[in-house]
Amino acid sequence: MKMARKYAKEGQFKTRWYHRTPRYWFQKDLVRPEGVRDFPEMLRLDVAVGVKPNGKPPVRIFLGTEAGQFRAERVFVWSVINTRDPARVYEIYFMKNLKGYDRTGWKTGFTNYRYGIPSMCDGKGRAIYNDVDQIYLSDAGELFDLDMGGAGMMCITERETSVMLIDCEKMIKIWTLRDAQGGKTHSFFRDAVHDGKLWARLPGEWNARDEEYSPDKSKCFHFTTLQTQPWQPFPDVLRYEPHPDGEVWFALERAADKASFNVFTKDKPSRRHAEMIDQYRQLEAGKGSPQTAALVADRPLAAVAAEIAKLASQAGASSLLDFGAGRGAAYGATGSTASHSAWPGISVTLHDPMATAFPQPQADSYGCVISVGALQHVPEEDIGWALDEMFKAAQSFVYVAVSTAAASQSLPNGSPAPCNVQTPEWWKGQLELAAKRRPGIRWYLRAVDRTDLAGAGRFFEGNGQMARAA
Repeated sequence: MKMARKYAKEGQFKTRWYHRTPRYWFQKDLVRPEGVRDFPEMLRLDVAVGVKPNGKPPVRIFLGTEAGQFRAERVFVWSVINTRDPARVYEIYFMKNLKGYDRTGWKTGFTNYRYGIPSMCDGKGRAIYNDVDQIYLSDAGELFDLDMGGAGMMCITERETSVMLIDCEKMIKIWTLRDAQGGKTHSFFRDAVHDGKLWARLPGEWNARDEEYSPDKSKCFHFTTLQTQPWQPFPDVLRYEPHPDGEVWFALERAADKASFNVFTKDKPSRRHAEMIDQYRQLEAGKGSPQTAALVADRPLAAVAAEIAKLASQAGASSLLDFGAGRGAAYGATGSTASHSAWPGISVTLHDPMATAFPQPQADSYGCVISVGALQHVPEEDIGWALDEMFKAAQSFVYVAVSTAAASQSLPNGSPAPCNVQTPEWWKGQLELAAKRRPGIRWYLRAVDRTDLAGAGRFFEGNGQMARAA
């Protein structure tokens, strides 16, 4: 009891029942399925072109995140890029949906991943841990290089582990992977640190929480209180309120939008992108089950063809690019061009994103760009740049139809297929972000909880405007 009182959470940062929407008043924890990733995806920021390396070790940042925080995740990375030392290498590890962790009772989808960092680093070197609801205002390398005075970890209070500097060699002895995965509570790991006298205080400017933020002093701004996070990641769960300094976050997002920034790009996609391409090619070669091969090859155009025809007619589109057409089976085609009986007068170009790079638009662009039952087979990390390519190629609108049904098949390596099952709201958010980077292009989304896309599902549309969060 004494320990619990000593490390009690400060009241001003708590989320109480009345901050939740009625549906979640009495639901303490969300149901979290088993993770599917063996190791965090990593973004490497190399020494800038033309800059002499400074010889310092890479700055390793482990980011606790989850699918619903895609907007915050992008701005966090942008903040690192804009404050980094161009003469140094930075590695950002996205701790998301990892295998083997008992997530029962976790407040977020990444709560205990932080205690697995020493094991992820094989007990070598240093690492920074950050929650995804933060932005850097100064170079994270300064934090990474702090004098730890022999401590195993540093954070701003005995309790607050949302930003940590970790000596992995010291901490792997008391923060084991078995304990991190086994459902131990925060207090278990905190007690181990203090019993071993391995804690040291991190300067407060490296974790400025809400009203602690100072424009002149803060080096890492933490939007701690869930119900005031400016990007409002979970509007169905929380009743959001304005953050007094939310403009700091919005300014960063606007800058990222202006730069058309994505964490991963067509030229530098995620590691999983290459892995998925290999898996689908194995399916084409006859490996894996016939059911999985059919799942990734068939494109259920019939379910949405009439809707696409109506939208194309309204837009006056005479050409169409099908992003995710596979080998054209839905058209009876054998080449890269085709036609469809539901779209008379519209020339169709086919593209399989998991087989070749995105094609250069013929002439200037296509009247419209569609993707039907395909994007759920593209890794989560690569949806942003894939949508960007679709929006760049479209003259009038982008149409996306996705299945939100749980993965029902497995790829040859045992990973689930589809690999990217998300909620309708997640897909809507991704399209909103892409449209902001390409003003003037309308978008439409059909999200259906069936692999054949039969049924009404949920329909969304937009014109490049994303409502500014309060």
